[in-house]
Amino acid sequence: MPRPATPLPPEWMSDGFRVHEAHLRGIPPGRMSGRDLVRPFNEVRMADAPRGPRQLAFAYALRQAPDQVMSHTTALLLWGAPLPRRIEEQQALHVSSIGPARPRTNHTIPHRLYPHRTPVTMLGDLHITTPAVSWVMSAPLLALDELVAAGDYLVTGTRPFDGAPPLTTIAELAATVAARPGDRGIRRAREALDLVRYGPLSSRETGARLMFMRAGLPEPELNYTVQHPAGSGPVAMIDLAYPEFREAIEYESLLHLSPEKFRRDIRKVQQLAAIGWETHRLTADDVDARLRTPASRAAAARIRASLRARGWRPDR
Repeated sequence: MPRPATPLPPEWMSDGFRVHEAHLRGIPPGRMSGRDLVRPFNEVRMADAPRGPRQLAFAYALRQAPDQVMSHTTALLLWGAPLPRRIEEQQALHVSSIGPARPRTNHTIPHRLYPHRTPVTMLGDLHITTPAVSWVMSAPLLALDELVAAGDYLVTGTRPFDGAPPLTTIAELAATVAARPGDRGIRRAREALDLVRYGPLSSRETGARLMFMRAGLPEPELNYTVQHPAGSGPVAMIDLAYPEFREAIEYESLLHLSPEKFRRDIRKVQQLAAIGWETHRLTADDVDARLRTPASRAAAARIRASLRARGWRPDR
């Protein structure tokens, strides 16, 4: 009959641990080969395989050398930026070294850093490139609109909703782009910088903004708070707005399907209509920043017609 496995501290099973630490606690070396453990990296054991790059990064933190930092799209993910599924599901980390040797282990994409122009900070126990540097480093790995959406998030965060400060500013992004003229993808970073705006609370809002601009419409204001004309205070915050023409555009994600949110959305439309605003509602099918789909072109045409009916002219 096989002997029962040596029990491990509960926090190790949830967070992972280093093999060296187990040895220091007198746990037999053979326990590290137990069938209840996985090995995401040499010298690291966990109860379950990491799901996605975020969990993988925190597993790597257990063995991260002092001169190594999370960088590129891995760092952007850890900062919370919205990124495409292919990045979200990537089972490899971008790890950069400030020292002479690149990191060489499984599940990593190694890079070298130049410390004099690469600010580094801490996120929990992780050494990581700053949000602005992470964004510029990611330029060769992302399409233009993906980079814009990530930039919008970094300079906005959740401030329009709850007042929390964003991770960086457009000025800091611009300074970082200017300081790294020889980086791969720097031309794309410069192009994206011109399109980054404060205000969007989702990548879909970014996509809708770009879609309208590329359709030749005015650039909408983002998460705009409508004030009651009688001076009685705010009426509603609108995803995208043309205040001069009292046009509101709301992006309806699946989060809006809850009964409470559905009722609140109806009340918002009614309150806006009472003070002369027209509301247009978009779904994921309507938003394509490049206007490649019939639904996106139809959505842009609807907004164009409504703006013209309210006095907008393309040559204004």
